[in-house]
Amino acid sequence: MRAGEQLVAADGHEVCLFPLEYLYMSQDEGGDFSHAGTLCIDFLGWGPSGRIYRCPYYAPCTCKLVNSTMDTYSNMRVWESVDKVWLPDGTLDYVCFQFGHDDSPPYSTVGATVAQGVLIGRTGTAGFVTGDHVHYNVARGQFAGGERVPPNNNFQLKNSIHIYDANYVNDTVIARGFNHNWRVYDGPTPPPPSNERKKKFPWFIYARTFRGRANVWHFALFIIYLRQGGDVDG
Repeated sequence: MRAGEQLVAADGHEVCLFPLEYLYMSQDEGGDFSHAGTLCIDFLGWGPSGRIYRCPYYAPCTCKLVNSTMDTYSNMRVWESVDKVWLPDGTLDYVCFQFGHDDSPPYSTVGATVAQGVLIGRTGTAGFVTGDHVHYNVARGQFAGGERVPPNNNFQLKNSIHIYDANYVNDTVIARGFNHNWRVYDGPTPPPPSNERKKKFPWFIYARTFRGRANVWHFALFIIYLRQGGDVDG
């Protein structure tokens, strides 16, 4: 996403966007060391000419600060959407974001609220790092705290989900995406997950309505009924 960008679906809910203008992964989820067992990803600041230090990132949606004390060593900040938002996995839900390593985060007061597209941090070197970057973790639902996970007792938000299932990449350049399924929102409203779709075609309705006693006469009467404007609730 770009600075100040806002994206709202036809139903009035915001579309959750990736918080940087360029997507350049430096450590994937489930890595061998600091990300082992987690769904956290590290991103470098990047631009058309390469590496950017102290690179800005923006609020993926309108959100409020819910925690700034989980890891003061790395200046971790946790934000929660103020309303349900559309996610690339096809669901409408609340979502939380954890960002880390900003040397001087612009927000520290719990309850601070920012609009989608507003600057909320920059890549940095606070804490245990090997270079300037942002540590990013996303969780489904409202803030439920954090957890330590095996095998290395690493930290992530409870109810963590894949970042590519949480952020659309509209107006983000994929410079290094590790072949994840990054998706672009094309509206007007995302479809529901495929396993929740109900396809009520006449043949399906007929099969449910007359299961166990269907015959040629039932079929003929059913077709006539439909042609005359009848309605069947499957």
